[in-house]
Amino acid sequence: MEIVKTPDWHLLIVWYFFVGGIAGGSYFTAAIADNFGGVRDRSVVRIGYTLALLLIGLCGVLLILDLGTPSRFLNMLGHFKFSNPMSIGAWMLGVFGAFAFVSSALAWFGSEQTAGLRRKVSLVGILFGFFLASYTGVLLSGSAQPFWSEARLMGALFLASGASTGMAAISLLLFLSGETSGEGFRKVKRSDRFAMLIELVILAVFLGLLGSAAAPITQGSFAPLFWGGLIAGGLVLPLLLDVFGHRVKALAGLAAVLVLVGGFILRYVIVMARA
Repeated sequence: MEIVKTPDWHLLIVWYFFVGGIAGGSYFTAAIADNFGGVRDRSVVRIGYTLALLLIGLCGVLLILDLGTPSRFLNMLGHFKFSNPMSIGAWMLGVFGAFAFVSSALAWFGSEQTAGLRRKVSLVGILFGFFLASYTGVLLSGSAQPFWSEARLMGALFLASGASTGMAAISLLLFLSGETSGEGFRKVKRSDRFAMLIELVILAVFLGLLGSAAAPITQGSFAPLFWGGLIAGGLVLPLLLDVFGHRVKALAGLAAVLVLVGGFILRYVIVMARA
């Protein structure tokens, strides 16, 4: 599929990309903790599923605001068009939202007898979370616009960013609720370090493959945001804070905030810097 017409995407869509990535990443984090963790990871499971559900709802609101009226959103649910990224987004929100609702409901109100069902549901729901986090990057790279069409790893980059921002959001909520001493918090922070390292590697390969075509984000007016806001402030500094400042709890919260800011900047510069 190729998007020939220049999409009229603006700040609302940047927020949609950003929130959708966190939703997918937080659901993935909760599902992994649910299936491979223990009783001490219960807070991560509940927060992750619930956060995903709430953010999916926010994504729906953002799409409706961008479309102008709720009726257009409902029309996209009734008439699926693979060539329309908004239609794909509306359907994916509906399907993924159903999985997030079931997972969060079972996490809060289910019993030990329903835990097995919740875990099986989450393993399928992860696939839709991955799709929501990455499909926007794939659609951009399938466009006819300069820079976007050259960015072949954009879907993988958005997926890695969704994982890191989802984990950062969960760790921030755990930090704000005073649960930094638990094993679940430490596991999420360790996982987020690996997610950020993977994102840095993908980003390096992404830029290497783009070469001079990366100029819209690495040079000019967007360069300070890209190098300072994303690379330095959103990835390198949080990694350093997590590794060398992990004994200071306040720095853990700061690191999570920086990762979230960096995830937003990534989507902002990519969407706004189209040539």
